[in-house]
Amino acid sequence: MTGRKSIIYGETEVRPVHVPGAVDVTTPVAGYYRYRLRAGAVKGGVKLWYGPPLDPVTGEELDRSWRWQAQFEGEYVDFDRVWPACAGDPITPAEYDQYISRKRWAEKHAPGSAYANRAKRIDLLSPDEPLPF
Repeated sequence: MTGRKSIIYGETEVRPVHVPGAVDVTTPVAGYYRYRLRAGAVKGGVKLWYGPPLDPVTGEELDRSWRWQAQFEGEYVDFDRVWPACAGDPITPAEYDQYISRKRWAEKHAPGSAYANRAKRIDLLSPDEPLPF
């Protein structure tokens, strides 16, 4: 042999890798986040929480098991659709409320725009789109 140590790789210690500034996505964090439902769409607010599900008609808490839940601007979305993609862009509750207000305004005054329908791509050249400022 040439003096090289024999290493048994199965006996080495496996340690987690910590990257400064990275978000741990293994455990969801309740809060408010910014997210887009599709590429090219307008960003909106996401609310994540852990708790009992709400009745979709009356809004009352149901007697069911607690789970992670998500709302995109006040409408329920599948939790796995938004987490962990939204984890890196947290916002305040006030910003979340502004996103909801902007969507309500767009539904009334610009119903064909991407601000009213978040699944639609934004087209800044369309006359249906309000100016983004």
